[in-house]
Amino acid sequence: MHKVLELTGCPIGAGVKRFYHPGKQMMMVKIQPGEVYVTSERELISTGLGSCISACVWDPFIALGGMNHFMLPFGDAEEIEDWDPTQWRSNAARYGNYAMELLINTLIQQGAVKSRLRVKLFGGGLVMGKQANIGEKNIAFIRNYVESEGLTLVGEDLGSEYPRKVVFDPITGKAWVKKLRGYRAEMEAEENNYNRRLVNEAKRDDEDNAELF
Repeated sequence: MHKVLELTGCPIGAGVKRFYHPGKQMMMVKIQPGEVYVTSERELISTGLGSCISACVWDPFIALGGMNHFMLPFGDAEEIEDWDPTQWRSNAARYGNYAMELLINTLIQQGAVKSRLRVKLFGGGLVMGKQANIGEKNIAFIRNYVESEGLTLVGEDLGSEYPRKVVFDPITGKAWVKKLRGYRAEMEAEENNYNRRLVNEAKRDDEDNAELF
């Protein structure tokens, strides 16, 4: 059983990239920013991270796990500067919060028990420049979220100046991380484009949801 969920619309199985990993001798699924993937199949989940965060969460008792990939979609620079990382339910962190709740709720719906869940955290690199420093905000957010929800954190690889590739085994909870020292500029450009798209979508949503009096 597996599901890939996008944060906009949450279609099942839409656009997932699956390929065979000869080194691990099993299938691998690659998720993109804004996606959540949950599976009980014998397969790996991978993603590339710059300032974004991925939470790898699994229930070791029923061999079920998943991964998300999110960037806090701040509307503008002022919102970044004004965000209080202790207020993880704030509007500024709404998509990060949604990504975590979507992952955890999907696991629970498929038989996981929240008290048994184990968490590993990755990402939050300083790859978009010190002015934005989204990676630092992401780290503060996810640590506060895990603590507030009473989740069991068993490992993390957060921060640093380099992007990273993460491969996660949702059945065993094992994770492999590789620092991508030669890809910082490429990852920075990709995440900047993604952030701009989220900002534009948020502006369109505000217009669509406007009420006429």
